[in-house]
Amino acid sequence: MSTAPNWADPARLAGRVASGDSPARRLWRSASRMLAGSQESRELAELVAAVQLPVTTGRRIAVTSVRGGAGKSAVAALLASVYAARRADAVLAADADPDGGSLAWRLGLAGTGTLATLAPRLLAARGGDLRGLEQFLPRTGTGLWVLPGGAPEQPRLARDVTRALSRLFAVCVIDCGRGMDSPATVEVLSEAHAVVVVTPATPDGVRTTFVALDRVARTDRAASLRRVVVALTRLNTEGRVALRDGVAHQAFTRYGVPLVTLPYDRHLAAASIITPSRVGEATLVEATRLAGQALARARQL
Repeated sequence: MSTAPNWADPARLAGRVASGDSPARRLWRSASRMLAGSQESRELAELVAAVQLPVTTGRRIAVTSVRGGAGKSAVAALLASVYAARRADAVLAADADPDGGSLAWRLGLAGTGTLATLAPRLLAARGGDLRGLEQFLPRTGTGLWVLPGGAPEQPRLARDVTRALSRLFAVCVIDCGRGMDSPATVEVLSEAHAVVVVTPATPDGVRTTFVALDRVARTDRAASLRRVVVALTRLNTEGRVALRDGVAHQAFTRYGVPLVTLPYDRHLAAASIITPSRVGEATLVEATRLAGQALARARQL
């Protein structure tokens, strides 16, 4: 008896995905490092050191956006992968989309269950150690633990589970659902130690995100901006040309919010499985910068 093909299987649906850097660009970067690598090496070492700073308790870093299409899940996957690669302690990537987001899929995992089905067992195992979670949570090849999404009509479940698992994971990167005002996202953001707001590098993308942060700044929640880092993603090639970068920086820095720009990357733009080793070098450097900024914000609390 034949069975229907599993179209959700990353290996079946995704074909060849380009590397972030072309062969010519990789060659040029290698030659550049030979000629002037010391300064770049020092900068990267400083960025990595910021990612590796110790934390006294588990830190939850929420990744959200004002609207869809900003590259939020790609940034969440990239951030979590940077922490997993650079830290010696355990790191969790959690999907808080109640409808079941794409985080696990982007990380190359399929058939991982849902948050709703896993939550009772995870909450029961929270008093133990990481070995007790091995039968429930999948891991990527880099050792990153992954919690899938999917908990319809249970907006507090992602918040409750990630809170309960904080004692076992030094850093938990939470990929929120669509929009910043959905019930599940509001619950996650209320307890996150840091918030990465992903913004497309387009005039309208910057405008809508600035309006959202301005609304926060005008309320009694203005202190919440101390937790925020803005990640500007250059996925739209036409939009990035139209955007005046200097004005964008001014819009966010007026509130003391750090801004990190992730360059256009062919590997991420393919909206397929993310392989960290195939992400462009410049993107990995800026992702490391973003990870350090987010952790610095999280360690303040």
